[in-house]
Amino acid sequence: MTTALTPPRARTPLLALACALLMVLTALAVPARAADPAPISGRVVFPAGYTYSEATPPRIELRVLTGVGTGTQTPTLPATFVPVAADGTFTVARDLREGRSHLLLLHDGQHRLLSGYVTATGTTALFHTDAAVIEPGTTGLVVNASLAAQVSGRLQLPASYTNPSRLTIEGVVGTTPTRRVSGTVHADGTFVVGGVPAGTAVHLTLADNTRALHTGTWNAADGFFVPSRADATPVTAPASGLTVPVNPNGSISGRIEAPDYSPYEAPLVLMAVTGTAGTIEGTRLWSHDDGTFTLDGLDTGRSYALVVASGLGLVDTGVMAADGSVLPAGDDLSAVWSRARLMRPGTTGVVLRPTLLSGIRGRVVVPEGFAIDPDENGALVVHLYQRDGSTGQWAKKSSEPVREDGTFAFAALWLEPKADHALWLEPNHATNPRNAPFAAGFWTGSTTPLSTDVADAKLAAFSTTRDVLIPLAVQNVTRPAITGTARTGATLQASTGTWNPSSATTSVQWLRDGAAISGATSSSYTVTAADSGKKLSVRVTAKGGTGWLPTTVTSAPVTVTSPIVNVTRVSISGTVGYGKTVWVKRGEWSPDPVSTSVQWLRDGVAISGATGSSYKVGKSDVGTKLSVRVTAKGADGSTARSTSVQTKVPKVTPTVKVSVPSVKAGTALKATVTVDSAGLVTKPLGTVAVTVGSKTVKVTLTASHAGKVTVTLPAQAKGSHKVTAKYSPTSTSTTYLNGATSSAVTVKVT
Repeated sequence: MTTALTPPRARTPLLALACALLMVLTALAVPARAADPAPISGRVVFPAGYTYSEATPPRIELRVLTGVGTGTQTPTLPATFVPVAADGTFTVARDLREGRSHLLLLHDGQHRLLSGYVTATGTTALFHTDAAVIEPGTTGLVVNASLAAQVSGRLQLPASYTNPSRLTIEGVVGTTPTRRVSGTVHADGTFVVGGVPAGTAVHLTLADNTRALHTGTWNAADGFFVPSRADATPVTAPASGLTVPVNPNGSISGRIEAPDYSPYEAPLVLMAVTGTAGTIEGTRLWSHDDGTFTLDGLDTGRSYALVVASGLGLVDTGVMAADGSVLPAGDDLSAVWSRARLMRPGTTGVVLRPTLLSGIRGRVVVPEGFAIDPDENGALVVHLYQRDGSTGQWAKKSSEPVREDGTFAFAALWLEPKADHALWLEPNHATNPRNAPFAAGFWTGSTTPLSTDVADAKLAAFSTTRDVLIPLAVQNVTRPAITGTARTGATLQASTGTWNPSSATTSVQWLRDGAAISGATSSSYTVTAADSGKKLSVRVTAKGGTGWLPTTVTSAPVTVTSPIVNVTRVSISGTVGYGKTVWVKRGEWSPDPVSTSVQWLRDGVAISGATGSSYKVGKSDVGTKLSVRVTAKGADGSTARSTSVQTKVPKVTPTVKVSVPSVKAGTALKATVTVDSAGLVTKPLGTVAVTVGSKTVKVTLTASHAGKVTVTLPAQAKGSHKVTAKYSPTSTSTTYLNGATSSAVTVKVT
């Protein structure tokens, strides 16, 4: 067992060697693991008059220094903390680290005990510089706690704020070093902060994690919260019965009204101040891209004046007056404070009119959709050249990047006001190809192109307005084009293309072999005989308005050609008949077509799907007129058609066969008749008449016969007899079939 603050004895070399050997042997079976440092344990001796609370017991917090020793090193936030038992005992076993310096801090949940670090004498002190380093393995540590002073009172909260548990109150003591002492806000708004030695100056700080209330460091002198502890008067402990008003957060918003002001080139810092000392409240905010501003995080219980500050020499620094102008003040607000406009948070629609100081201000015209990044490599830059009054030589005096909104400015404060100045736009094409839309050169005026000759430069004068406009040529995005068929009599259309800016207006001029065609200035043009064999194009000029230089672009030319015509009529090759295949002869055309298409026709109507070079005559074609149509397309896009002579597809004459087996005399004959149309009609309808000698028997051929029927004939005398069969189609079958007669067959009767 060691004494209270005596570190454990060092291990002997033999013991260290044994431990090392044991670790090596253990590593063969399980992964290596560093041994946990031994715990720190001890007892807190409570002072007379202190009552222990199970609900809010004291605790020991472990702090680990960033290095070895104490000195000025900052302890970490609690690595761990353990409660102190009613008998005062405690044990710290977690987050101890070999080779690091450990401090112990006593914290009392009731804020009655002196909240401080354990010292070498076993007492507690406010600052870690007075603490003792306590090694792991220390046991029997005795901490003699003492009663301390508190700061207590009540927070006056808005009626709408119903959850004081979201608030955190602390006391900040000391200067170098400082120390935060915890406190508690109760549900009824009362608070207590402690404990600290009597006579200690305590700055009360309040935080609201909902950000609804205006918090910070309480200034005991006027009862308001301020952002900086340096602007606050502390409270001396002990103190009780304090009344601390807490107001909601609010904001002041408005806009900057200055036609020639740019928040990019001349950034303003707007500050809400509470008095002539220039105490800043809330948040400093840059004005937004659209000139609006909002100062938030302000105390709704007090009034503010707006202070404008700028360090670039382009905008005057001062306090906003009632009319929105800025009263120059420098670092002393007292001279103008009586004329300043004071306003409470919640004020909106404030109009601030900053005073612009003299300078050379301008703007570069930027294409639509182009984003300027002044921080990128090879950003757009404007160089200011100054002419030497004695030698007349020009030399680069200053450079400014072009800001996100295209603006730039040079403050007169840094220039010689009587010298001549010229401006050069440098797009840095070599390092930044993205800047290709911009030309390099001297400014020659707001409506004329840049020039690389300084003799053409227009002198830039000092002014409080933005009177320099560096123009940009209108950019062609999609080239103009001609649509339509370029042949005599046809009407062509000109698309004027697309341009940047999209608001650019365009004018048109038609050209024949590059020369303007008199009066041809509309978007359409009818091709004349004079254009035959010539090249037509259209020239479009786009104008973009102020700051944009006009641009002219000419379309690709088209050559006027003659339309295609048929010379030799299309015809059909092959026998036109059912089941036969025929071919198209495409005829001759002038000039030669670039493509042809085929369509077979039945009685002049297109046959669906029949678009090939050959066609097999089918059942539907029998009895109709077949023809073929060819459509040819010329190189100029013209088309022409030629249709062959119509050829009628004849009906099919079926094959009629009869067979009669031999019979004995006195027996009726059985004649089998077959009508075959080669698959055209599988179930022919009609009448079959079978004749033997002078006797003819007729039967009706129905669909059920499928073209084959047996006919009973009267008995014949012995001998040889001729038998024939004749087929006559009905009105249904006659659409496809002709009538037909079989060859005679001889039947023997014995």
